Amino acid sequence: MYMPKWYKDSSDYTKINLQAWDVYFMLKDLKSRLEFSAVRLKHAIRFHNSRQEKAELRFQQRILNEHLKQINQMLEKNEILRKWSFEKEHGVSCFDLDSYD
Repeated sequence: MYMPKWYKDSSDYTKINLQAWDVYFMLKDLKSRLEFSAVRLKHAIRFHNSRQEKAELRFQQRILNEHLKQINQMLEKNEILRKWSFEKEHGVSCFDLDSYD
């Protein structure tokens, strides 16, 4: 993971925030890939004739759906971490726009 030159001199909360953003982007990329795979699985289930193949594909689909659920949970926790680190660094919420005036 590439970090800018000022990373060494920044506070711990800024470092946490930067790394949390990096994890966020990796999770979003993984989620989009898995969603594409889910669409492919749905298509394969619909157009296969063999009952055994359909059962195997449905099992893969259940596993994939569980992974997507876990990724969504991790994205929620990541968002909480990013908000927390921003508030600790700056003393205000990142969504409190009136406090910056």
